[in-house]
Amino acid sequence: MILTVDMADLVLRNGVVYTADAADTVCEALAVRGGRILFIGSDKEIDQYISAGMHVVDLQGKMVLPGLIDSHIHPPGLALAELYEVQLFDCDGVDEYVSKIKMFLDNNPDCKTIYGRGWSWSHLSGEEARKGPRKEILDEISQEIPIIIRSSDGHTLWVNTKALTDFGIDGHTDIPTGGVIETDDQGALWGTLKEGAMSLLPLASYSPEQYTAAMESFQRKMHYWGITGVLCLSSVLFEQIFTALRTMEHSGHLALHIGGAMTINHIDDLYRQVDALCACRDKFRSSLVQVRTAKFFADGVVEGRTSCLLELYQSGHNTEPAGFGKCIWSPADLSSAFHECNKRAFQIHVHATGDGAVKMVLDALSAAGSTSANRHTVTHLQLVEETDVARFAALGVIANVQPYWHFKGPGWWENVDRRLLGERAEREFPLGSFFRAGAVVASSSDYPATLIPNPFAAMQIGVTRNMNAGISYGLADIDHMDDERYLLNKDERVDVRDMIRSFTINNAYSMFLEKETGSLETGKRADMIVVNQNILAIDPLQLGKTKVVMTFFGGQLVYSQDD
Repeated sequence: MILTVDMADLVLRNGVVYTADAADTVCEALAVRGGRILFIGSDKEIDQYISAGMHVVDLQGKMVLPGLIDSHIHPPGLALAELYEVQLFDCDGVDEYVSKIKMFLDNNPDCKTIYGRGWSWSHLSGEEARKGPRKEILDEISQEIPIIIRSSDGHTLWVNTKALTDFGIDGHTDIPTGGVIETDDQGALWGTLKEGAMSLLPLASYSPEQYTAAMESFQRKMHYWGITGVLCLSSVLFEQIFTALRTMEHSGHLALHIGGAMTINHIDDLYRQVDALCACRDKFRSSLVQVRTAKFFADGVVEGRTSCLLELYQSGHNTEPAGFGKCIWSPADLSSAFHECNKRAFQIHVHATGDGAVKMVLDALSAAGSTSANRHTVTHLQLVEETDVARFAALGVIANVQPYWHFKGPGWWENVDRRLLGERAEREFPLGSFFRAGAVVASSSDYPATLIPNPFAAMQIGVTRNMNAGISYGLADIDHMDDERYLLNKDERVDVRDMIRSFTINNAYSMFLEKETGSLETGKRADMIVVNQNILAIDPLQLGKTKVVMTFFGGQLVYSQDD
């Protein structure tokens, strides 16, 4: 009997193939047929799958990885803002904010409302460092049209007087639970709205065509960074975004695995919201798009003093009841909400930055009878009590982290985190602790809160716990990973393989995709990337300089560095 093998339609050989399988296999070559992996092995073994005229890629020593997955991201990212709004991310202070907004108004004289994003708490001092920038600064730009500018972290709006008056916000406005409308000592409106209070102002509106164009731009950016799957976190824009994704899929232009998460808030009727999520699950369901996640906010952010802490904030506000911050949900209501989501078979994904919020969320998940089969997730995890780290593995809860932030950011850490948290800032963002405790760790960007969602920059920071790309701060790169200036708790460092797995198979698991993608194994989809260097064998400080050469989705080339 003559045994034959199936011929491949694509072969990659003469490289370093890291599979992220259970055995952490590293080999030289792989073969693809019909969009799935046919064989993985040595260059010699791959010869039998090659036929005349087929596509063979000589890797010339380059590395192949599974397609990367970002399990907490906000499409379309900055695509709409880049086209239609003012961006302040690259500004160095308030004066530059004013200049850039004025320039935007000059260039868009017919604009009815100015929207924008990107001001930073690190540029503020005095009362503004606690409350945010004052409305009077924006009033000097315009008193005729509303100006609404979101902070870089997305949790505070800075507005002018016209925005407040046009939308009926004054000293008597009912503030949504968990929200803050800042005032001065005399009770006059300051000009910032935090957390739930942001819902009092309307979002910018765009056409379906504009949303589709923005999502196509978002997808191109993901492929550039080697990302082939995302969990989309959304709220009021859910319908617009997922309609755009469906348009792309029907036209054959969608080349991403999409998980959808819709926000369940504490203000509206729980059962009506879960019913709406069920309707979206049924409406947006295909081989590439699945809506199965309920998003919750347990607290806010440290920089806005809205993270819920177990110990008081610093800076002289220790006598105020709000000095601990507040959880947005009551423990009983959160447990009830989690129980309802469990009953309807939804995954739960919870924003929790403070150690008080993390503890409450774990307690609520436990009370709701959650199990590892639910693959519930807690994200951000800026402060976590040591005893709670072990509870993640015990409860089967996924730790969703953003390693991009796991160092002492120049101009930020000392001015914001250290000032507000004191010595606790030295213990921020545990990472290695979660791995050592046996928890599933999934990495993500929270883009556009992270301005550049480069997974290799995150890998570098996770391995070094130190600064990446000093040029973005106007600084020289560090030349050794133990440089004390930006080093954040080196005991939380992890191995590069851990970081790769957190962006591949662990993220696939978190999105219920581990049988289809996330690792390079026979029979799985050929979602994979080629990068320019072997990241298992380089100086960790070079990880962030890794470039994606090619991105494949289901065996199809969707990005090439040469294009």
